Amino acid sequence: MGEQQKEPEICGWLHKWTNYLRGYQKRWFVLQNGMLAYYRSQSEMSHTCRGAISLHGALIYTEDSCNLVVSTNGGTQTFHLRAGSEVERQRWVTALELAKSKAIRMMESEEEEELEEVSTPIDGHEVTNVFKMLNAKLDDLQTCCELINKHGNSLTKALSDLEMLDSHQDMSGKVKQVNERATLFRITSTAMINACAEYAKAAHTQGKKWQKAISFEKEQRIKLEKMVEELAQTTSEA
Repeated sequence: MGEQQKEPEICGWLHKWTNYLRGYQKRWFVLQNGMLAYYRSQSEMSHTCRGAISLHGALIYTEDSCNLVVSTNGGTQTFHLRAGSEVERQRWVTALELAKSKAIRMMESEEEEELEEVSTPIDGHEVTNVFKMLNAKLDDLQTCCELINKHGNSLTKALSDLEMLDSHQDMSGKVKQVNERATLFRITSTAMINACAEYAKAAHTQGKKWQKAISFEKEQRIKLEKMVEELAQTTSEA
């Protein structure tokens, strides 16, 4: 069963380290289906991928305000990347962390499905899939929560540093830092809100389905009980 091509979670220009002679070169990056791929230009996307890393088990970390590193767990492949600003870098880091979390869950889900394929009834399988989906949404919320805590602490520290400045000191640098931290906090907060909305929608949809299923089962049970009573009455009269 082939994977459906979904819209990219994020795409855009980043500078990628090539070698000491050429340094950082501008490349078009696309994050899609648990893979981070890059091209020399957008026009190459239909025919030539220059490289890709699976985010399942990947290491994602930042080096400074604009640089980030994405590496396979064994270190066999590494992308050293540079964004145009700290805000842009964090936008990519947030998307990569969420994509990594989804890739891990997808791999675990496929392994569990292989074990359950023979023994799980159809109805039970459907219920299991629903719980997996809701747990996946909860994992997204947990990832967002961790990022919000991280950037919330950074914002609090930046505000504290701003309060401690003397009146004669230049505040422009600190104000810029606070604005950047606030923007990062807003990005992760928006991701959290979206994840909450997705979870609520999924839970509401499945809740309606289960209510209908329970009502149907109740009606069938009442009919069966009535049939048994009628059969027992007929037998006793015979």
